[in-house]
Amino acid sequence: MQAMLAIIGFFSSLAAWAGGADIAWALAGGLLFIVVPFTILVILPTNKMLLAPAAARDTDAALRLLRRWGWLHAVRTVVSAVSFALFLVLLARRL
Repeated sequence: MQAMLAIIGFFSSLAAWAGGADIAWALAGGLLFIVVPFTILVILPTNKMLLAPAAARDTDAALRLLRRWGWLHAVRTVVSAVSFALFLVLLARRL
């Protein structure tokens, strides 16, 4: 659901830009969209390693993977928050 909403938000921002809005709308949408491939290419492999039976047997490795996942999730959260803040600023400028 989150990925679909990010994709819809991205295409909506492109439509706004194509309709005459500032290029910053497209940039904010690009930030929102970038979390989708980041999740698929970077976070998903970590998730798969965490769910592997070997992770249950090697608690040190599991702890390292959980820490890595936490940092990766923080990156995704910050990028999404920056995109959201930029959208709010752009919206406020239009009012």
